[in-house]
Amino acid sequence: MKRYFWVIGIILILGAAAFFYYQGQAQIAEEPVKESLKTSKVRRGDIIITASGVGAVVTQADIQIGFTTAGVIEEIYVKQGDVVQKGDMLAKLEEDPQLTLDLFTQQINLINEQESYQNLLNNLDSDLASASVNYLQAQSDLEDLLTDRASLNYRRCGDEYVLQYEADYNTALEIVERLQDKYNLLYATRDLSDPERLQAEADIASAQSRVNTAYASWQYCLTYPSQEEIALMDAKIKIKENEVIRWKEEVDTLQVGVDPQDIELNQAKVAQAEAKLKIAEDNINGLTLIAPITGTIMDISAVPGQTIGNNTNIIRVADLSRPILEVYLDETDLDQLVVGYETEVIFDAFDTSIFTGKVISVTPELVKNGNVVYAHGLVELDPSSFGKPFNLPLGLNASVDVIGGRSENTLLVPIEALRPLGDGTYAVFVLENGTPTLRMVEVGLTDFTSAEILSGLKVGEEVTTGIVETVQ
Repeated sequence: MKRYFWVIGIILILGAAAFFYYQGQAQIAEEPVKESLKTSKVRRGDIIITASGVGAVVTQADIQIGFTTAGVIEEIYVKQGDVVQKGDMLAKLEEDPQLTLDLFTQQINLINEQESYQNLLNNLDSDLASASVNYLQAQSDLEDLLTDRASLNYRRCGDEYVLQYEADYNTALEIVERLQDKYNLLYATRDLSDPERLQAEADIASAQSRVNTAYASWQYCLTYPSQEEIALMDAKIKIKENEVIRWKEEVDTLQVGVDPQDIELNQAKVAQAEAKLKIAEDNINGLTLIAPITGTIMDISAVPGQTIGNNTNIIRVADLSRPILEVYLDETDLDQLVVGYETEVIFDAFDTSIFTGKVISVTPELVKNGNVVYAHGLVELDPSSFGKPFNLPLGLNASVDVIGGRSENTLLVPIEALRPLGDGTYAVFVLENGTPTLRMVEVGLTDFTSAEILSGLKVGEEVTTGIVETVQ
């Protein structure tokens, strides 16, 4: 509210001062004042704010390419000026059998490594089942060994076995005695034939063998195991315990999945095989030169039959489908070089045609050439603005106007008519019944000669310009 009264006060003071000034001057010398006071009528017209600079045609894609493999050029399929599509074959080297063999070798190697890795993942269930069986069998064997080891702490046989072997011995001994008595009785009463004698002696020998066996078993049961037997049994138990532990660890690992270390190892082998195959494929692909972009062949620096080394550039291709200008403006016009601003371009070679475009990028730093500093950016031309087909070769020079603002069929007054009041506000003196009256106006675009009036004036109204004469 205070600011409002302040502006009104200034307007009243300026109005009163102007009134008394003109009145006083009219009383002193009416005719000379009228001659010195200059005016201009509010009119309609166009106002365009521009910043001028220079530019040249460039491309955003300009690539030098060559074979990645050394060899002899067999064929070049393009010539300078040809338009090619991305992926087109441009040239080819002679075939190399060793590269083909290496490619097949690496393909086979990769298949084997992938199959090995897949088997590792797919055989988990069968490996777990096998490990579980081995674990249970090892446990059973260990229990048997522990039972046998416990028996080594006592006499070899229990009392029931001692008594049984002793009874077997006595029985066998009685049988021997009866056979011997029978043999003696027969031999005493008559002469025995050789077959009878031999049979009787064989029966006695067989019975005596059973006596010896029964006696050995009886005596064996009465003894205790030796230290050597105990040590051997302890060693067998230790071996079996380690086996049980190993199979238990195997089962536990398989139950949670494939061993992570095995997975990492197999993955590394597959990755290594893939890398080797990629190298082999690159070597084969290096025999052909493929267009990396859609563009125009700018230059060819080799011929068929020529031997070249690795990564030797022989073809230059550039994208000319988007006409781009590299533009330079004086650093004082930096505020006019804004992405999206329209441009008007006149080429030196086509000075009767106006091309239009837009600023698409602005370099974030100024460019220095000698002692002169420029603002730098890129402008993309609008192909629809070309009145006829134009060939715009790279490096073609042009004059460029960047349009910072444009207003057509708008109200205009001479720049000298504006009276700045501060804080971005303006007023003009309007002649009302021959008397200058101060009026607030809203100002739009301005250039060196004119100002756009958005509100506050009408066409045909007369405004003062001080003592400066303006051309209508």
